[in-house]
Amino acid sequence: MTPGGRVQAAIEILDAILSPPAGRERTPAHAVVAGYTRKRRYIGSKDRRAITGLVWQALRYRGRALWANGQERLSGRDLAVAALAGASGLSEAEMDGLFGGSAYGPQGLNASERALADAVRAASGPPPWAVANMPDWLAAEAEPVLGTFGPAGWRVLAEEAPATMRVNTLKAAREACLAALRNAGVDAAPTVLSPLGIRLLSRANLAQLAEVREGWLESQDEGSQIAAALVAAGPGMQVLDYCAGGGGKALALAAAMTNGGRIVATDTDPDRLAPLSRRARRAGATIIETRTIEPGDPVEAGGFDRVLVDAPCSGSGAWRRQPEAPWRLDRARYDALQAVQIDILTAAAPAVARGGRLVYVTCSIFPAENDAVVGRFLRSNPAFAPLAAGDIWPAVLDAAAPAAAIAGNAVRLLPHFASTDGFFVAVMERTRQ
Repeated sequence: MTPGGRVQAAIEILDAILSPPAGRERTPAHAVVAGYTRKRRYIGSKDRRAITGLVWQALRYRGRALWANGQERLSGRDLAVAALAGASGLSEAEMDGLFGGSAYGPQGLNASERALADAVRAASGPPPWAVANMPDWLAAEAEPVLGTFGPAGWRVLAEEAPATMRVNTLKAAREACLAALRNAGVDAAPTVLSPLGIRLLSRANLAQLAEVREGWLESQDEGSQIAAALVAAGPGMQVLDYCAGGGGKALALAAAMTNGGRIVATDTDPDRLAPLSRRARRAGATIIETRTIEPGDPVEAGGFDRVLVDAPCSGSGAWRRQPEAPWRLDRARYDALQAVQIDILTAAAPAVARGGRLVYVTCSIFPAENDAVVGRFLRSNPAFAPLAAGDIWPAVLDAAAPAAAIAGNAVRLLPHFASTDGFFVAVMERTRQ
């Protein structure tokens, strides 16, 4: 493909993401990209990387482009123009070389598009919402947390997230995994906070790695690994993973328990839960029982030493991986999620045995989904008392928690200081029935 042809392909993908057909409004950007390239077999690997790179660059640049353009709606073509001129820093002559109307390439730039390119080149001092690539009302929601950390806290949210794996200690040790990856030509390094994490420093086809196929490694963000560790599940315990989804944390818990005890992994969506059985077999995790439940089902009252509620949320802590997502979240959905979170936490609470722990986790950076939900729950449930998650950290992670991660009794991980996705973890103990 010519450079112009690659740009045209990226524009078509961006249009499909920004203006999806009815019924596909929530299709993730990566699925749109995969669907587009799969249907066009003439697109080779180098072309695919170039097209995908421009799509992701443009999506991450959307906030800055909207700000420079006066927050007017942008098409896929507008967004590509803004990203190439602003993020890539292409000159007018270089832009004309791409938008020259050549065969398979985009048509030449019109006056308004040239004005947009000039605006993003000249723009300076963008506000936090534009830097972080999210609507201004969501930046206001994040301000109580991110505002205390200065520009870095906002800027990292529009950057690429690292690829991280968790070592499955039921089958391997971290050093053995690192050595195997090196032998496979994959550049990798130990994570800083999780003693079980490995960060991939070069691109790799994970599905083709023998270490993944054999269950040595699981794809899991370092923040998610820490959240699972803070459950402090041990051998012989009875553990409920109340919103298990695909089961990443359940697998981590099984390894922490050295396959001793029982884990009941539940979800209201059988399709979301379905992959866990296969993943558990591959990982050698033999203590996981999967169960589809109805909303509000307490499962087994008083039957568990640990109950993990990994609640549905905005996913804002992982928006670096889904840069289209901030612009799809509206106020109604945001408010509805908070109602769902308190309902789920309340429904799961009866399953906790006396002296057991209820662990509330989100991958959100917003206090309204985190601190506020836990506060409401504790005010309505005097049988539970907060525990200091920062005090649990050293016992399960072999080091003290970073000071920036301590948020009262909770742990709050943010990308700019932890290099993880954004996560919130609160631990509560049942002190009486």
